[in-house]
Amino acid sequence: MTFLLKIGQITIDWKTIITFFTGVGVGFLLLLLIYLYAVLRGLNKELRLNKVQEEDIDEEEIKWLIAEAQKEFKNKETRQKVGFGNLLLRESKELAYDISKKFYPDSPYPYLELTIDETLELVHYITNRVDQLISGKILRLFRGMTIRKIIELNNTKTKIEESRLVKSAKKTGIAKVISSTMKVVNAVNPFYWIKKVTVNKALDIIIVKIGLSVIAITGEETYKIYSKKVFNKDIDISTSVDDLYAGIKSDLENLNEEDVEDEWE
Repeated sequence: MTFLLKIGQITIDWKTIITFFTGVGVGFLLLLLIYLYAVLRGLNKELRLNKVQEEDIDEEEIKWLIAEAQKEFKNKETRQKVGFGNLLLRESKELAYDISKKFYPDSPYPYLELTIDETLELVHYITNRVDQLISGKILRLFRGMTIRKIIELNNTKTKIEESRLVKSAKKTGIAKVISSTMKVVNAVNPFYWIKKVTVNKALDIIIVKIGLSVIAITGEETYKIYSKKVFNKDIDISTSVDDLYAGIKSDLENLNEEDVEDEWE
C-alpha cells in the first residue's frame, strides 16, 4: 500500500482520501436534499396561501352566482325548451364550477382540485339536505316516486296544458263536457289523486321550488367544502334555502285551505 502522508499514528493513503471525500460528498448531498425539501414545502405553503386569500372570496358574489343560477332555472320558457331535469343539472354543474373557479382561478380543472374523500363528503352533504327538504308531510307524497317519474309528470302536464286542443276547449262551451268525462277517466288514474291532494298549482310550486332549493344547496355546500380545503375551516353562507323551505310549506298549506276550482271550468 502506498503511503502518501504519515503524521504520528495517522496514515493517509488513497483509500483514506477517497473515503473522506465520499463521506463529505454524501453529507453535502443530504444537506442539499433537506434544504430543497424545506424550500419546496415553504413555497408550496406560500403559494397555497397567496393563491387565494380569504378576502378575495366575496360571499356576496357567491350569493349572486346562486341567485343567477336560480333565475335561469325559474325561466319557464327555458325549462320547457331545455327540460326540467337537464336544466337543473346544467345550472347546478355550472354553479359548482363557477364557485370552484373562485378558489382555484389558475387551475384548468378547478372542480377536480378536491380529493376523493372531499368529493364524497360534498355529495353526502347535498343529498342529506335534499332528503331533509322532502321529509315534510306533504312532500312525502313524492318520496316513493323516482326523480324521472316526477320530471316526466311535470313535462307531460306542461305539454297537455300548452296543447291547442286544451286551449281551445277552455274557450268553448264543451269545456264542462270534457271536464265531466275527464273526472270519470281520472278516477282510475293514480296521478289524479296526487293532483287532488296537492292541487295542480301546488305540483308546479313543489317541483320548481325543489329545483331552486337543490341549486341553492349545491352552491352553499360547494362553497363550504372549498372553504374548508383552502382555509382549513368551515365557512357557512346564508342564502335563500330556508325561505324556500318556508315558502313551500306556506304555499301548500294555503292551497289546501282554498276552494280551488277545477281547471276546466
